[in-house]
Amino acid sequence: MARGEGLDSADRRLLAALAADGRAKLSALAQTTGMCVSTVQNRVRKLEEAGVIAGYRALVDPAAVGRPISAFVEIYAEPDDEDGVPEILEGIEEVTACWSVAGEATHLVKISVADAQALDHVLSRIRAAVRTRTRITMVLRTHFERSAAATTPDQ
Repeated sequence: MARGEGLDSADRRLLAALAADGRAKLSALAQTTGMCVSTVQNRVRKLEEAGVIAGYRALVDPAAVGRPISAFVEIYAEPDDEDGVPEILEGIEEVTACWSVAGEATHLVKISVADAQALDHVLSRIRAAVRTRTRITMVLRTHFERSAAATTPDQ
């Protein structure tokens, strides 16, 4: 199956269950989805092999590890520099995600830091490394985040 193509409603239920609890046992997934354990096991394996399930990881609360402040940074790189931005930013530990975007900005970056001084320091490092202007939006409160699997409609 191509990534995302050929997913039926059972696959989508399974993906939603795994997005909610990536450590769920096969028996719990079977009960949640209404499939037998062997079917769940086969479907999970096929979804992993097809790249639909890209991996499993722990969701770590940034505040619990001393980084309670999150911000989104729009980067406005020069056309000659655009392609190198992700590689440069990957070396900055506080950068937790980087996307190429459409619109005036060329990239959108999420960062997590300890305090305003750390935010200023990271922004200075980004500006120096990419030689660009930035625009910052600081997160005041996260109301929710969800996995794509939880929002994928049945087809």
